[in-house]
Amino acid sequence: GVCIGSFLNVLIIRIPAKENFTTTNSHCMSCNHRLYAKDLVPLFSWIFLGGKCRYCKAPISKQYPIVEALNGAAYVLSYLFLCGGNAIEGLNLKLVGYMIFMSALIVVTWIDFKHQIIPDSMWIAILVGGLFIVGDKLIAGEFTKEWIISRIIGFFAVSGLFFLIAFLSGGRAMGGGDIKLMAAVGFVVGWKAVIIALFMSEVLGVLFSVVRKIVSKTAMKGVIPFGPLLARGSAICAFVGESIFNAYLNMFDIY
Repeated sequence: GVCIGSFLNVLIIRIPAKENFTTTNSHCMSCNHRLYAKDLVPLFSWIFLGGKCRYCKAPISKQYPIVEALNGAAYVLSYLFLCGGNAIEGLNLKLVGYMIFMSALIVVTWIDFKHQIIPDSMWIAILVGGLFIVGDKLIAGEFTKEWIISRIIGFFAVSGLFFLIAFLSGGRAMGGGDIKLMAAVGFVVGWKAVIIALFMSEVLGVLFSVVRKIVSKTAMKGVIPFGPLLARGSAICAFVGESIFNAYLNMFDIY
């Protein structure tokens, strides 16, 4: 996960810049010097170099180790809690699907926060991850009509609401990237978890605004990109969203 996190940093930098990430060599963003294997060891190169370029001594963004560590942690948590990880058990197609899902959400978080765009490649990647999960269900004999219906409803549950908001506002209140992102997320996690993900994103947005105001001690100005909040809420709700939904209904003896 940490190694793939290093590749995610490449995507985060190069996709918005429309720079080829398959043929162009890794290079310092300050001096443009080519980076070699000893400069690209995930996490450790940044630590051993003291967060500075080996060649020009320019500071290297903390984004690099943070993304690598986050992706590593996301993979381990997915293996343990989403795939029943226990030695060989848990190393399956479902794990591949959730790995793709988590990595795409990390890329979305960084790109949308910096550039206010959600690349189509990321929500498509999430859908592909969902297909891996479907394939695992088929192989394991756990594929049921109720399960797939939950995913189909999830595809439209939040994205349909977002589409309506975008339509009524003429596209001013909701972007197309958010609509497609939540459609793909809903397909992966199901309708219960994606609804909780929406509410959790709203809560995270309020907390972010309050903390920013306290830290900066100024009035809250500017637009807060919704994509990063949706991505974080979706990642969390992949683990606990359906449980929260069911627990809420149980409080009122509904479920």
